[in-house]
Amino acid sequence: MNSFKQLFLANLKIVYRNHAGIFWTILMPAFIYIALSVLPIGKAINPIDKYSNFVLPGIIAMTIMQGGIYGLAYWLVDLKARGVIKRLLVTPIKIWQLVLALIAARSVVIFIQVIVLTLIGIFGFHAIFVGNILSVIILVLLGGGIFLLMGLFISNLASSYEAAAPITTAIGLPLTFLGNIFYSIDVLPKTLRIIAEILPITYLADGLRQAYLYSFDLHKIGKDILILSIWLIVMLVLTISVFRLKED
Repeated sequence: MNSFKQLFLANLKIVYRNHAGIFWTILMPAFIYIALSVLPIGKAINPIDKYSNFVLPGIIAMTIMQGGIYGLAYWLVDLKARGVIKRLLVTPIKIWQLVLALIAARSVVIFIQVIVLTLIGIFGFHAIFVGNILSVIILVLLGGGIFLLMGLFISNLASSYEAAAPITTAIGLPLTFLGNIFYSIDVLPKTLRIIAEILPITYLADGLRQAYLYSFDLHKIGKDILILSIWLIVMLVLTISVFRLKED
């Protein structure tokens, strides 16, 4: 347990000491949300409801996704490239402690992102948050688990940044533009809508939207939680079956 705690704290230090990482993980999503809330683009995308209300849960879902697919994957690939993994493997540290500490530290970062974006939305743009905190926590844990596992999976497929970049792009772009983030998937053509209805981020964004804008209703949010739970199990099984913390 002491080793896990030390690894957990070490991973947190790595995150907050990386100024560029803080910019991309916390400040950039905030800038995107502010820009979308200020610019008149929202009236064209979502003319009925206040766009800052609609897009806030979507940006949060996107941020959670990027933290796993880009943040964690690139970080592990970088450790491989610099030979850090090789040095860790010859220490008494257990691999499962290292992986769990890494996921736990990244989960803390995700919750910080959620809190920062939520506060900006509430105090900066009077975005609606009905206080459905338990639902938000459940959804963030499910979404964070899914995309952090995706990051682990991607890191196992690539040994360098150059190898990881096309993989993350191929996965991240469809999730970003078909994932119910900036607009409802109802406006998509039928073929793209079918694809969107498979993606986990669609249900993460929808679930967060339900949790932020409405009081708890199991009939509305239950489907999102169920599908995200299924995705989490699938990604857990898939990642465990292929993930090896080693260098090629």
